[in-house]
Amino acid sequence: MKRSKSEVSRRDFLLTTCVAAVGAPLVSMNLAPILRPGEQSFALSVEMNDSRKSANVRTVFAYPPSKTFAEDPNGWWSWPGTEFDAERRQEQYTAELKKIEKKLGMRISIDNKPLGNTNDAQRIAGEITTTRPDGLLIIMFYNRSLKDIDLLLKASEAADIPTVFYICLGVKHGSVTPYRRPGLYFIMSLDNFEAIEYGMRMINTKKLLDQSLLLSISDEVNDVSEKREAFLGISVRNIPFSLYEEKFKKVKMDSEARKVIQSFTQNAKDVRVTQEALDNAARAHLALKKMILEHEAHGVAMKCLRAGMLKPCMSFAMLNGQLLPAACENDMNAAYGLFLGEALTGRPGFQHNPAFETERNHYFGSHCTCSPRLHGLDRPDSSHILRKYCHSNEGSCAIQTFWKENEPVTMIHYYPGQPGSLDVYAGKVCKSYNMPPVGGCLTNVEIELSDKKDACAVKGHHNILFCGDFARKFHLFANLYKMKLV
Repeated sequence: MKRSKSEVSRRDFLLTTCVAAVGAPLVSMNLAPILRPGEQSFALSVEMNDSRKSANVRTVFAYPPSKTFAEDPNGWWSWPGTEFDAERRQEQYTAELKKIEKKLGMRISIDNKPLGNTNDAQRIAGEITTTRPDGLLIIMFYNRSLKDIDLLLKASEAADIPTVFYICLGVKHGSVTPYRRPGLYFIMSLDNFEAIEYGMRMINTKKLLDQSLLLSISDEVNDVSEKREAFLGISVRNIPFSLYEEKFKKVKMDSEARKVIQSFTQNAKDVRVTQEALDNAARAHLALKKMILEHEAHGVAMKCLRAGMLKPCMSFAMLNGQLLPAACENDMNAAYGLFLGEALTGRPGFQHNPAFETERNHYFGSHCTCSPRLHGLDRPDSSHILRKYCHSNEGSCAIQTFWKENEPVTMIHYYPGQPGSLDVYAGKVCKSYNMPPVGGCLTNVEIELSDKKDACAVKGHHNILFCGDFARKFHLFANLYKMKLV
């Protein structure tokens, strides 16, 4: 059966509650979609409570009160000078931090009294060591506060507390090399609240991932068991495939299932699968949805390659489109990369198989679960069609999503360990091919790398690709949490 886009119902099936990184790096980061009729179809209706606690970051402003100098005829203001008005700047920054706190759904605990002398620094350093906040934010408004701030940085480093150190441009002169080190995100910029926000996002992401649960569905386990990834802290609950299969078979093709099919099809350029394939894709999604709710999980992986009509290709595309990590072939490294990347970027990751265009020195990735929400939850779907899974004969439903030429992309591969390691690659899209003539998996994208001379040197299988220029953001996270960059 071949069905065109015009033959599919146009009623929007909008998101009720964003689950992804459920509530946490999704809802807590205020990434709920802003939808307009007809723009986006890959919606997920899941209502669940997220019991994870967001990060609490202590914030300290560093400068002596202005009266310290104003009352001294020989007072030396040093940088930034007499007209800087640090107290007024603190008010402005506090208002912006409150906005960031609300946007990210976290706590930014601000000391109203600025750090003005060494006694203050010693007191705060002791409190940091005792209370151990999830992170520390230091905002410096006076050049000669640096020696006192060094006391705080020494305490946070000893306690292994990730720290964001911000100096407003023009407040300090001279070398900053000592502050460009692992465990510390150093910012020197003019009123750059976007950079401060990303520092807070990194800390909140790590806090939430440390409380996240991944369902690992496989025919290699007979009962439910649990383990924990060492660095990100994600718990992995092993689930027998038979439990998923049982739920799949119990799904009825009722109004809820029809809404899922509508969500799959309504924005597709073409639908080239049978009604049976669409029905089974809906069953897979509703079965997974039920399991996610029952376990209060934040992501899923499955040994799915030879699952026949039970394959969850469409569901995985939908889940990643809501930033709920879904990794095929039960690849744990890919799942961890999806967790991390989707939280930091706010965009779905594309898990894929690697290949190489040797004559153009390009990288080539392809797979069958790519979300069309390449640009995030608040943007229209990318062009896509629904097609048969291309490596077997049962005719299950999968998706081909087309990437736009010349758009920047970022690719990562996560390696578990203590600490974890990360590969990061940057480049741009050259082409998404029709299939045939190209082979591989349905969604494919050819990439020109900008940070590697030899595309064939790319490491890893099932790397995760993101649409957008995020390489520096991943490098910053790796530095803040002392990861190894491979």
